[in-house]
Amino acid sequence: MNATATFTLRDLNRQPAKVLAAVRKFGSAEVRTRGGEVFTMAAKARKPLAKRKATGSDIRKHFEDLWARQRALGHVPPPASENERINRLIAGEE
Repeated sequence: MNATATFTLRDLNRQPAKVLAAVRKFGSAEVRTRGGEVFTMAAKARKPLAKRKATGSDIRKHFEDLWARQRALGHVPPPASENERINRLIAGEE
């Protein structure tokens, strides 16, 4: 027989890490509402992520594709002479 932890909806809202820890420990946890509903949370197995080392050319191609899509949507980057002013605006100095 599986042990199951029971929590309230308030527990889930205020202490989600505690609820998730119980799900990891027991495999599932019940969450009860004031209206009497009971929900069961269970961990779902996931496939491990494929480990792939990005190369410099992959990263460069990604950004070139991104910039091409932005240009196709009509984005025009500010001229290099405006970069210092933009940095000051972001910093709240202007």
